[in-house]
Amino acid sequence: MKTSIRFFLCVLLALQTIDAREFTDLQGRKIEAEIISATATQATLKRAADNRLINVPVTAFSDADQKFIQDFALANQKYSFEVAYTKKKLDAAKQRSGPETFITERWAYRIDLKNRVPADLADLRVDYWLFMKGDEGKGKGSARVQSSGSQKLALVKGSTTTSFETSPIELSKTKLDGGYYYTDGSRQNYGDAVGGIAIRVFDKNDKEVFKYATKDDLFAAAVGRPKAGGSNSASTSSPK
Repeated sequence: MKTSIRFFLCVLLALQTIDAREFTDLQGRKIEAEIISATATQATLKRAADNRLINVPVTAFSDADQKFIQDFALANQKYSFEVAYTKKKLDAAKQRSGPETFITERWAYRIDLKNRVPADLADLRVDYWLFMKGDEGKGKGSARVQSSGSQKLALVKGSTTTSFETSPIELSKTKLDGGYYYTDGSRQNYGDAVGGIAIRVFDKNDKEVFKYATKDDLFAAAVGRPKAGGSNSASTSSPK
């Protein structure tokens, strides 16, 4: 019976240390430990000698151990974000042509990306697509991509919010002076409307780790590498 208990304890001890490895710091000192968690800057190890948890900067280790820790962090990294945004009109320009006033407005989004994970996240790329609705001033038509872009985030601290501003989106509007009508008998003003935003977040290996859109149906158009630019809708009627 005593022999069985000793054997069980030996097996248990072996299982507890099976994931341990030898780490070497920059001074050549060695420690047998199991890596529990890691971020871009910090590693948590469980020392094999006494099962004590210790937190150590990644840069304290040898180059080989730093790579091991970075690979572990990448393979076990968890991502969770919250997105908030605000729209801001940057400027507007007007041009007259007879009874019509043509207005071009430039808008941008401020994106607030909150890291919900307490660990730091490194080398992220945020791709975004800005949408516009043209529907003759009512803004009820189908949204289409008008502009897009990317934002590199070298480091996002744990449990913090990182903010950035998107590239501009241009909206065109037309106002007709009172008393004038278009050739089709209408005197409706025309204008584009902001149609939403889609965001995709990628890690350093171009793997998508998060996505967000103001409407789910926008994801279908938010594919591939973003490319800035786009076109605005315009009225083909002439005033009289």
